[in-house]
Amino acid sequence: MLLGRLCLVLIISGFLLRAQDRRVTPPPSPLAPSLQQYPSELLLTVAYGWGLQQGGFRGSCSEEFTRGTSSGWFVGLSYSVPLVREWLWGASLYFKRFRLRASYRAQELLFLQSSSDTFTVPATMRNRGELTQSTLLLWGYVRWRPTPWLVFSAGPTVALPLSATLHHTKEFLDPTLLLPTGETLYLPDAQLTVESVRLPHRFQWGAAAHAGADVLITSDWWLNFGLHCFFHLSALLPPPATVRLWQWYLSLALGKAHGRNL
Repeated sequence: MLLGRLCLVLIISGFLLRAQDRRVTPPPSPLAPSLQQYPSELLLTVAYGWGLQQGGFRGSCSEEFTRGTSSGWFVGLSYSVPLVREWLWGASLYFKRFRLRASYRAQELLFLQSSSDTFTVPATMRNRGELTQSTLLLWGYVRWRPTPWLVFSAGPTVALPLSATLHHTKEFLDPTLLLPTGETLYLPDAQLTVESVRLPHRFQWGAAAHAGADVLITSDWWLNFGLHCFFHLSALLPPPATVRLWQWYLSLALGKAHGRNL
């Protein structure tokens, strides 16, 4: 047990010692003192995550879908340049895709016709809505490195939707119906497609934040394990939709330092 703790301390100490070499000293200027700062950074990031729905959306023949959950992923590039000391600023361009699923229960009337009569029978159904959207997201941020291996970033986002589709299905919650004649009708045990359509889309704006920790490979290369948070401040779809998302992504990034020859 003691040996394991000692090995862990040695590994962390090694990472921290190598991280000290990441800061550089820019050439002296008559207008500013010479301060150590972090070099420019280029990162390739992949991430997968989940989200919670706020607001609602609806199809052409459905009630409003609310309280849904999403899953999705993104991939993209980030570039940061030094601002002052442990501060940098930069931008990220991500391709982002997610799928939002929501449902509701409703009692609907079924019209059944036999050879002798027509019946109206209530049936309880589960309606499911699946909204899928792909976007190009631009994130401008300020980045803070309080230590050589810890990083925090935050800033506004703007997204250009590339596609948006809605898939609406319904299914019977009770497999049988009792007719007024006393007969029992057995219902299909399958999802029925109501509609599957492309939706109009709009520019979206919001905010994002990131917290991560670096594991150094060399003084110029590292891996970053992080958590990204996205919040849509505008609706994902044109009015009357009000749907927004809180999203959290676990991310892995490969980083490369630039500008050490300053």
